[in-house]
Amino acid sequence: MFLKPILSVLYLVTTICFSSVTSLSKHPILIVVSFDAFRYNFFTTETLPYMNLYRTKGTYAEYLTNVFPTKTFPNHHSIATGVYPEVHGVIGNSYYDSTLKKIVKISPEMYNYSEAVIPIWRWNEDQGDGRVSASFMWPGGDFTYQGKNITYSVTFQNGFDWKKRVDQTIKWILDPEKPANLIMLYFEEPDTHGHAFGPNSVIIKDLLAKLDNITGYLHQQLELNNLSDKVNVIQVSDHGMTAVTPPHFINITQYLKNGTYEWAGASPAIQIIPHGGFEDSIYTALKNASKQNGHFTVYAKSEYLDRWHYKNNPRSPPILVMAEQGYALDDLIISAPQYAKKYNFTLTNQSEFGVHGYDYIVDEMHPYFMAIGPRIKQQTKVDPFSTIDLFNLFCGILEIMPTKNNGTTKAADMVLANTSGKYSLGTILMMSVGGVLVALLLVSLAIVFTLIAIKRQQSITTTAALNKRFPQTFQNYIEAQHLLEPEDA
Repeated sequence: MFLKPILSVLYLVTTICFSSVTSLSKHPILIVVSFDAFRYNFFTTETLPYMNLYRTKGTYAEYLTNVFPTKTFPNHHSIATGVYPEVHGVIGNSYYDSTLKKIVKISPEMYNYSEAVIPIWRWNEDQGDGRVSASFMWPGGDFTYQGKNITYSVTFQNGFDWKKRVDQTIKWILDPEKPANLIMLYFEEPDTHGHAFGPNSVIIKDLLAKLDNITGYLHQQLELNNLSDKVNVIQVSDHGMTAVTPPHFINITQYLKNGTYEWAGASPAIQIIPHGGFEDSIYTALKNASKQNGHFTVYAKSEYLDRWHYKNNPRSPPILVMAEQGYALDDLIISAPQYAKKYNFTLTNQSEFGVHGYDYIVDEMHPYFMAIGPRIKQQTKVDPFSTIDLFNLFCGILEIMPTKNNGTTKAADMVLANTSGKYSLGTILMMSVGGVLVALLLVSLAIVFTLIAIKRQQSITTTAALNKRFPQTFQNYIEAQHLLEPEDA
């Protein structure tokens, strides 16, 4: 009579209490957020209260050293793989394929240079045991690697609502069937508008405030869903940006003969691919022009700096023209009027445009780094490190062995909080203590009431049986039970 309802309540309570715990991945959870072209010293703008808050609560570096060229696709892929562009093959936002005789832009072909290069989202899922990866517009994140897709991915859509990106990230983490434990979350600003208005514009300052707000929104959603002590968040950028004005645009193609070359890339690094037989003449012409102009440098492939890690790849161009910091090349001569028309402003010699791609030792090219979460040290400032070290840091947080890469353990050693064992007891408790304690309390209460009900039911049943056999009333349960025991007991 009483047992069935209480058992039903017990089942319902147990299901509800444990569902909130078991719906999360059993593995460490990491969100990697990228703000494209967010320069390291934007924190001096005083428009970033949320970012400064979480920056100082967790761990941060004043800046990071990125890879050459300081362009979006090469740097995002080096962050994701821990290897240099000459290894992963994404040598620019575009490159000329001499075999296909065409310029290759973002595509599976660009990113699938080597089967030995495995981005972190693919590597996480390859470890199995319920690990699930997601990519929200991360450059290259929606392509197959080693012939496989990851569980969740959203391809790039310019202008996609920022809050919806965060909301989808939370949904992936809370998915009841396939909860994600790694999410790569990309924002195309301040890069997109920075190119048109320059990094010093009021428009960029407004965008920085909005990026700060979306940072606050992300952490608010983590708090509302009881995830702040379960989810690690790393925020980075791929590169910085500097301002260039039209008087500093250089027309390098005026020194070359039409039909003798192909070119790819964008300021300040233009890739020149001479047609057969024109290699020497084109190189000589550009070298002479660079001496006359004084604001750009010409490199043959054999002259590429070893520290760039850009030379040893067949995609690297035979000739590279590099503008001096604060200068741009032919592509911006073409695109500046287009920006003016698109955004409805008057182009003048004072108009500023944003450029990146210079040598990574240029201060304005430096990205930022900040991290917070259960596996991250608190209130810690660390020394600057290389973006290729981030891959090993990701693996350390996710507790997976890294693939072979060009990075070091410097970032992991400085950023990771001390834990014992593969997955420390402290972290496990942080992930589930609230839900488990409530569940145990309610389950314990349900068990107590169930036992009381069983005892009562037994008493009623026993007394009823004895009353049937013996026409008398027994004073208590113990007396009645004794008479029902076997005679030899």
